[in-house]
Amino acid sequence: MNEIITAGGVKYTSKNVTTGIDTISFTLVSPMEDPESAFREVTELTVGDEQETVYGQYPDVEYESITISADGSVTVSMHILTKTEKQIKELQVSQTEQDKAIAEQDEAIAEIFFGGGEVQ
Repeated sequence: MNEIITAGGVKYTSKNVTTGIDTISFTLVSPMEDPESAFREVTELTVGDEQETVYGQYPDVEYESITISADGSVTVSMHILTKTEKQIKELQVSQTEQDKAIAEQDEAIAEIFFGGGEVQ
């Protein structure tokens, strides 16, 4: 039985959908030009049947790997983020935004006090 994986708004016909504690993998039925680029930026996906009934939702995934078998079949593996991994990612994003705001603030202070340029 084929299943439909929806990732990034695109539907992919697949078979052998397997989930583990922290992974989901599936074999694509139709060959693709560049499967890695199709899944590298995917952060969520759903699994459903050919009648478009969704029975699996994975809101927090990351690309893990692509395996190409000798027969040419392509299996995609995605990592399912744990609660701790999601929190770490959120902190990293927050820290990056904070670092950017501090750099902008330093630049503004340098402009006020020193007439431009960066603070040394």
